[in-house]
Amino acid sequence: MKTVRYGEFEISVDIEKTREYYRNYKISDTQANRNFAKYCETLSDEEREFFDAFAIDPVCCDIEHIGVSKKGDFPCGGYYFVCGEYIKFPPEQLLTIEELTENDFTDDRPDPRIDIGLFQFDFQCAEYACSDIPEDMPEGFICIRFWCENMKWLLDEEPEVHMYEPPHFWEIRRVLKERRERREQEKTDLEEAKKDFCRAVENIHTQFHIFDKKEVRAYQKAWVDAFSPSAESRRKIKKLCVSRRRFTPFLWHMFSYEFLPCKEKEEARTAYFKTDRGGCVLFDNIYRLACHLENGAALTPEVLDEFVDVTVTADDFSWTYSKTHEEYCGPYFYKK
Repeated sequence: MKTVRYGEFEISVDIEKTREYYRNYKISDTQANRNFAKYCETLSDEEREFFDAFAIDPVCCDIEHIGVSKKGDFPCGGYYFVCGEYIKFPPEQLLTIEELTENDFTDDRPDPRIDIGLFQFDFQCAEYACSDIPEDMPEGFICIRFWCENMKWLLDEEPEVHMYEPPHFWEIRRVLKERRERREQEKTDLEEAKKDFCRAVENIHTQFHIFDKKEVRAYQKAWVDAFSPSAESRRKIKKLCVSRRRFTPFLWHMFSYEFLPCKEKEEARTAYFKTDRGGCVLFDNIYRLACHLENGAALTPEVLDEFVDVTVTADDFSWTYSKTHEEYCGPYFYKK
């Protein structure tokens, strides 16, 4: 393990596991990724030193962008994953709407991002309420988000996506501000959904355990591993069922995309309620909330109707049942 320090962050990094992650990374062949890779061929010493400190291969990421301007500007960003854990990190400085109003709507909090060359790096800590961590981050890793506001279009080919508006700095900041506000609203919605989920679970007449974030991620990975029909299909299934980066994910996409044959509609519902149900996991597909129930039989038809979109799975993954929010999808039931 290697200790890396940047700003107020101190991180213990497993260099070998991080290198292994990037050796096995499959880079998407998109224009944005190719343009970013071209810039990475000429990294400055300062930029290269940062990536080397964490054993990051800089081209191994999925580039997010808002298009190319008429002047050839290409603001873009993405996420890097590093195997390790935080030793020290600064306290999160949250700002309420009341405090913002009192300060004449001026956010004067110190910028937590670290400027290195063309990059602005932002360490995402799971302990923060407003962290931005992709769902498909591997277990035991931390997330480093980056943004390159002054990136240029370097490829000879014509860009596929153009900016709708000129890339004035205030317009770019507006886009980023809207994204940040959207994430904060999602956090608020998630907290409300979690309270509702906990209240509903408390009314089920059996012992239960509410999962934390780490347990939820572990359960999703175990579910995909348990029901994927082959190793070749697992990567695509993970994108459809778990990753939030390009799709709206639901575990039941395993069945709606026909990776596995299963019972559907009323036949699925009948088969599920006839199944001998012991310990199981109840998973909310919309808000990524989960709990373990000691007695799955307590999930009667009336109780299950209280939930909008859930997947119920046996402790040993011998069966799984999904009730969906879609009129034409599901329910689905699969038994090994």
